[in-house]
Amino acid sequence: SDIILYGLTDNDLGIKYADGIDNDGDGAIDEDIDENIDEMIDESREDFIDNDKDWNPFFDDVGMDGADLTMDRGEKDGIPTSGAGTDLPGEPNIDKTDVSESDQMGLTAVAYDRAGSINLSSDSGLWLFYMSPGKFWQPPPGGITGDFDLFVSSGFFPLKSGQTERISMAVCLGEDEEDAIRNKEIAQKTYDEDYQFAKQPIPPNVTAVAGDRKVTLYWDDVSESSFDDYMYEIGSEGYDFEGYKIYRATDTQFEDVYKITDAQGHLTFYKPLVQWDLVDGITGYHPIAINGVHYDLGNDTGIRHSFVDSTVQNGQTYYYAVVSYDFGGDLTNNIPPTECSKRLTIDHVTGEIRKGPNVVIVTPEAPAAGYVEADIIDINLFKGQTTSKVHYIIVDPLEVLENHKYQITFEDTLKLFKGSGMGYDTLTTKSFTLEDITNPVQPETLIDKSKSIKITDEQPIIDGFQLILKNSNLVYFNQGKSYWSRDSLWRFTATIFQFATPPQMGRPYPSDYRIEFAEPGSYTSTDYTLGIPGLPYPLSYNFPASPVNFTVKKRVNVTGVDSVDWKTIPFAFGDYSPRENPDGLLNADSVEYDWVIFLDETDNQGNPFPTWKFSLDAPRPFEKYCIYSPLPGDTAFIIIDKPFMSSDVFRFTTRATYIDTSLAKKELERIKVVPNPYFAAATWEQRNPYTSGRGPRSIHFNHLPLKCTIRIFTVSGELVKVINHNAIFTDGSEEWDLLTKDNLSASYGVYVYHVEAPGIGEHIGKFAIIK
Repeated sequence: SDIILYGLTDNDLGIKYADGIDNDGDGAIDEDIDENIDEMIDESREDFIDNDKDWNPFFDDVGMDGADLTMDRGEKDGIPTSGAGTDLPGEPNIDKTDVSESDQMGLTAVAYDRAGSINLSSDSGLWLFYMSPGKFWQPPPGGITGDFDLFVSSGFFPLKSGQTERISMAVCLGEDEEDAIRNKEIAQKTYDEDYQFAKQPIPPNVTAVAGDRKVTLYWDDVSESSFDDYMYEIGSEGYDFEGYKIYRATDTQFEDVYKITDAQGHLTFYKPLVQWDLVDGITGYHPIAINGVHYDLGNDTGIRHSFVDSTVQNGQTYYYAVVSYDFGGDLTNNIPPTECSKRLTIDHVTGEIRKGPNVVIVTPEAPAAGYVEADIIDINLFKGQTTSKVHYIIVDPLEVLENHKYQITFEDTLKLFKGSGMGYDTLTTKSFTLEDITNPVQPETLIDKSKSIKITDEQPIIDGFQLILKNSNLVYFNQGKSYWSRDSLWRFTATIFQFATPPQMGRPYPSDYRIEFAEPGSYTSTDYTLGIPGLPYPLSYNFPASPVNFTVKKRVNVTGVDSVDWKTIPFAFGDYSPRENPDGLLNADSVEYDWVIFLDETDNQGNPFPTWKFSLDAPRPFEKYCIYSPLPGDTAFIIIDKPFMSSDVFRFTTRATYIDTSLAKKELERIKVVPNPYFAAATWEQRNPYTSGRGPRSIHFNHLPLKCTIRIFTVSGELVKVINHNAIFTDGSEEWDLLTKDNLSASYGVYVYHVEAPGIGEHIGKFAIIK
């Protein structure tokens, strides 16, 4: 069929677009006309022509593959290169890549009539009255009142057998006329730009866990690898992910949180429940305003991937959306931030739910009677000596596996630490690995060499639990955990060995030590020389061997058997107290104190090398009658804080959620109806989705056994409803929609209910309905 265009004048006659001829042989006449609808008509996206003249040689001359700097065919040749007829895209803004080269016919007929009055089953009425180009109809003023239907069409155009025509359209709404027009301008700009604009980040995949008066959300990190080609091509950062926001509502449209308005008072942004963003210095409000309101980029909080909402009410259905957002552009490109969509639609007739991966629907409830939550049994240090701790959180109790065994191992590395003066090498944790070793022949690696070993690092959620690593950053003496074998003895300290002249810095060894005191002369210290042996001071310094009243041992195992766990090590002795008369006894006074130098390491030549220096602290004058010097038989335990090391292995076992039958029997008395009485409505009831009627009503039975039958009776004994409850461990609630077994609304009055749970018991209660 020919396309007939309207609004021609005498000035148009004789011009190509008004000559009545099909110039390009495609069945349409009067090409390239602008009749105040649009100048782009009867164009093609396969004619190798830049019809709308938007190809830019400075930015678009990138060749047939559409990628810059590959020097393929057409790149930098100064003319548009089309991808028509090939499997390549071609250059931007021509044919396949140029949406705006499509025929732009606009709306050719518009009808505005009483709602429901347009007969869509009458072909003749639709074609001849409503769809004929040039038709415009609206009821006469004052003739019809009530709701209206808007019927628009665009045509005519040829559509041959097997031919496909793609249609671009926008439905632009607004809170008022000004807002609707502004939204229309945005839609037009989007089309004119060939839908090439800044992309929103990929939405995360979110999981929701309903609990008792709480909801737990957790999600993956797929959003953080989002790449925006458009931003990259205009010279900005392609990886522009910035953070997450969580929106929570009790309605499917999130109207609860649609609260932030622009400068004209039009609703523009949603108010988040919580927000996290990267620690990257990008904070505060974005400089580009959207109708006078600026997007909040966050406050460098750091990124999280889980959230526990403890402000919820049991029985209320909540809709959560975790949206990812980027940091947008700047004043040079005028691009504000974008956030991913939150797609959620519910068909209230069929109950069908369509939602995006970042949207969840969850109703917190009390758990089933006898519920015992999943747990981890004994995270034990199976091997090694670390003082660092492994903690855990049960995030998703239904995902925790029964009697699965796990193992945590670590990698360490030497790190140069520079404190005051000289530096020294110390051990630090490099990474950790988590394995499921339930099948020791084929262990499964769950986390492989992760470098997230700080307590502030968020660990992934594995099998329903999340680890927390409380790691010591450095190897150092722990004054608070070190102790004597009995009370009221002198204080002591241990530091990394350090000697000024000749300079020598010890290497802090990650082990616990103990010093055992004995009779004078019971042991002998090691002869040890700093610097170059045989040369005078300050080129060397000697600690001679001497009889002493103590020995030093190092912990090498954690079996609990002294002879296995503790090994005697060599040590040097600096006998400085009393200064005038060294006595071979480990002691101290107000002027000097003795040194015990642990020699449990070796240098590159295999010679003893120092690690720690131990000394006693002489009592202050007011303490001399309260604390005493050590005697034979006393032992000082020197506890060293140690990071996770490659010699450390933790193991633990998980226990899944289960129902304790004996506990369930005791908890039958907790069963109750909420609200009781039901007074016209309940807070969790949704907005009426229908145009008339009361809408959905409901009451909840709480603390029910996992499987049970609820029978509801009138006080006269007439059976009203039978409800079979069969839910998950965390859901001990059942809903009654206040409809009888005959699908009639329940009358006001008092009702009796009976709960029967096989193997557990029965419970009887009552509730009231007040209208």
